Amino acid sequence: MTARAPAAPWLPAPDVFPFLRGRVALYAILRAAGVGEGDEVLVPGFTCVVVAAAVQYTGARPVFYDIDRRTLNGDPALAAALITDRTRAVLVQHSFGMPAPLGDLPRLCRERGILLVEDCAHAMGAVVDGRPVGTLGDAAFASLQWSKPVTTGLGGLARVNRPDLRDALARLYDTEFRDPSLPREMTLALLAGAYRRFYRPSLYWRARETYHRLSALGLVQGSSSDAELLDPAMPPRYRERFGRRRRGQLDAALARLPSVLDHRRRVAGRYLAWCRDRGVPVQEGPPGAVSAWLRFPLLAADRPALLHAARRRRVELGDWFNAPLHPAVADPSVFGYREGMCPVADDVCRRIVNLPTHPGVDDREVERVLGFLAETGVGGV
Repeated sequence: MTARAPAAPWLPAPDVFPFLRGRVALYAILRAAGVGEGDEVLVPGFTCVVVAAAVQYTGARPVFYDIDRRTLNGDPALAAALITDRTRAVLVQHSFGMPAPLGDLPRLCRERGILLVEDCAHAMGAVVDGRPVGTLGDAAFASLQWSKPVTTGLGGLARVNRPDLRDALARLYDTEFRDPSLPREMTLALLAGAYRRFYRPSLYWRARETYHRLSALGLVQGSSSDAELLDPAMPPRYRERFGRRRRGQLDAALARLPSVLDHRRRVAGRYLAWCRDRGVPVQEGPPGAVSAWLRFPLLAADRPALLHAARRRRVELGDWFNAPLHPAVADPSVFGYREGMCPVADDVCRRIVNLPTHPGVDDREVERVLGFLAETGVGGV
């Protein structure tokens, strides 16, 4: 692959549409495909609540299928078993950057006229047998949020791989979506620049708490508003494009993707070697998969104790996904999920933690993370 190959599916082109968030890109894809009242969309029961919400905003109903404990991605056989005459789309998520196994889903969707959508929020730059994720289905969306492989603070991209869908989305993009206001765009640009310049792993817990506090006060634009996490109604200013004034920032972030992926894979390689030396199971992918390694997931024997120790020691340790519809503050039944629908996901969400791989993680930080795990102990996927 060339140096630009990882970003190729997402570079400016007639089939790529930038939005303010990845979830908005998903909503736009579903709308462009005609998904609406009375329809069903299959969604893995191990995702963010805003994904299920985007489905609901179209008038359709999310139907959840369980994950495979080894891959932490949706089980394609379970998804296939849930397809009915009302199924209009199937969502496949590449969790933590690891490409998901597709099984018979591409053939089934093609034969039955069902839209196959890839959730690439974690996985820009991941490949399967040399094919980039985002090009495996009819359409795909990606997130540009703070911690993602391509980061612009807030942002999302939709990619469509069918001419009819591209034309429908282009019409929708021009008529139903608007650019953010100038102050809003400038604030987002400044926040993204500050994040890249100043963020360090040792600041993780303090930065997380400060960011959530300022978001709640409305002083910064958070990834999700409280209303979006708790209310099934579409929030104000949801249907927004990325914004023309920040386009240079997006172009620069896409240009950095090859070096970002090299770094993440090197860090993940250190974690993989450590786990294999100790017999700790790790996330698996399909044959030919090369992960983007957004995060490195593990299952902990006692997650609350491990997270508490990490906070005390100022070790960056994530808790995605702490519920089948992350974050756990949401009432999942409001968005169509009830405990027991996806028993593997229910169990995994009680145990999962994830290690950082972002460009701020240098060799010294890797040693600190591994030293912390050696002292506290951890299970495995």
